[in-house]
Amino acid sequence: MTVMAAEKYSASMDDVLLRDARADAEAAGLTLSAWLAGAAADRLRLKALHHLVDGWEAEHGAISVAELDALEDKVAEARRSAEQRRRRAETEADRAVAS
Repeated sequence: MTVMAAEKYSASMDDVLLRDARADAEAAGLTLSAWLAGAAADRLRLKALHHLVDGWEAEHGAISVAELDALEDKVAEARRSAEQRRRRAETEADRAVAS
């Protein structure tokens, strides 16, 4: 197991945002600090993705609405397929336990 050093910090936010962040962290089974670290990591990944898309569009031109629609269709199909695989795996596991 890798242990990473953690630095303590103080953060301020409005009461509503803090309440919602705490509720979401609790629902996810996380501490507020872990939730905030995840949010920061998500923000940095999103920034990197924007940089990647900007670079691609600079070289190849803007991504069209039709291309975005096609991508959304592919993502939806991938999610459906993943859900079907998950359900099949659960069914097979249930059968194995019942045997």
